[in-house]
Amino acid sequence: MNFESPFPVEFGDGGMEKLRLGDPVEGNREKTSPVTISELIQLSHIGVSPDQVTWSRVTMTSDRWICIRHDNKEDACNNKKATVTVLNPRDGVISFAGTTTADSVQMNPYQPIIALKAGLRFEVFNLETKVLISQTKMVDSVIYWTWLNSDVVSMVTETAVYHWDLWQGDSPPDRVFTRHSRLAFSEIVSYKSDPSLKWLALTGLIPEHDRISGLTQLYNVEEDITQCISSHSVTFSQYHFMENVLSSTVMCVASRDLQDHGKTYVIELGPYKQGNFAPRSSYDHIQYYDDTDRYDFPVSIQVSTEYGLFYVVTKYGYMYVCDMETAACLCISRVSHCVVFCLALNSKTQGIIGVNRDGQVLTVNIKKDGFLTCVRETGRKKSQAKRLEKAMTNHSKDREGPS
Repeated sequence: MNFESPFPVEFGDGGMEKLRLGDPVEGNREKTSPVTISELIQLSHIGVSPDQVTWSRVTMTSDRWICIRHDNKEDACNNKKATVTVLNPRDGVISFAGTTTADSVQMNPYQPIIALKAGLRFEVFNLETKVLISQTKMVDSVIYWTWLNSDVVSMVTETAVYHWDLWQGDSPPDRVFTRHSRLAFSEIVSYKSDPSLKWLALTGLIPEHDRISGLTQLYNVEEDITQCISSHSVTFSQYHFMENVLSSTVMCVASRDLQDHGKTYVIELGPYKQGNFAPRSSYDHIQYYDDTDRYDFPVSIQVSTEYGLFYVVTKYGYMYVCDMETAACLCISRVSHCVVFCLALNSKTQGIIGVNRDGQVLTVNIKKDGFLTCVRETGRKKSQAKRLEKAMTNHSKDREGPS
């Protein structure tokens, strides 16, 4: 079953008088916008009602698929089965549609494989061959789970974190580390690893009076060492710094402190690689913009290694474009006026794809001229513009291919 999406529609003026979507947040509104924002799909057009567009029902582990577990009136009266719809976020083409009694479903980030959770039981199927790949049953309740990579499903209980390797037959998940006591009363919202699975980061949110605090438990597998850091969002990447001979494992961090201030970090993780400079740790200060009765904070970080940028997106739709070399925030734009909860890197454009609470599947991409203008206009960032322009030009040439 296919759904033909309308052509992407450029957003015009937003619903707020103070700021149009895509405009730079700071400075003169007449500046050229540093980003373009387009609606790719409206989920209501494929039968997903607005009340079903929630954090637990709509998942996107990469830009290949959006996986939705949603109810409709017919299903509600028929054995309480839910509908599962898997579609391509770029064109809305539905690659799978069926029903399930599972309470949670997620697509593999790179393969046509779906994982389903029903209480303590987990099953993984290949959607193309309809073959059961693996199944297991947990002893303790799983409060958060996600694909860690294309081979491993991670499961978080109240006390520990487990990894389940799909290709180890029906072997049970391995207990990897114990949750830190400081995360005991938090809502777990993220679990990330570096490509080698040597660095792991479990993030929880803690309501405190009139704000939301973020705490991340960082765990080093080889050293069996845990450290807790204040952060709302963390991710890992392999990045090749300009002066280094070899690429490095890097951790990007975004946090909000008291009042409206926060920080972004780029931290090069060990071990040291021969020929590289000493591992670096950079940070920059950023400002958050709260709407009335809304406390905003980071919910996702996406890294474009090709551009040398990382994107910090907040719950209420602000995007901070930051430099991997220095952690400096280069520009800020409002990209959604409602809650954004589902995000991935757009591997084709090196921007981001996200889903907001209104059911819009949005793509936000860097507008080369407007972005470079923003970078050049700030004195301390002039040296970065040349490198970024070269990276964007090279990416465009690679996409076009040989003439």
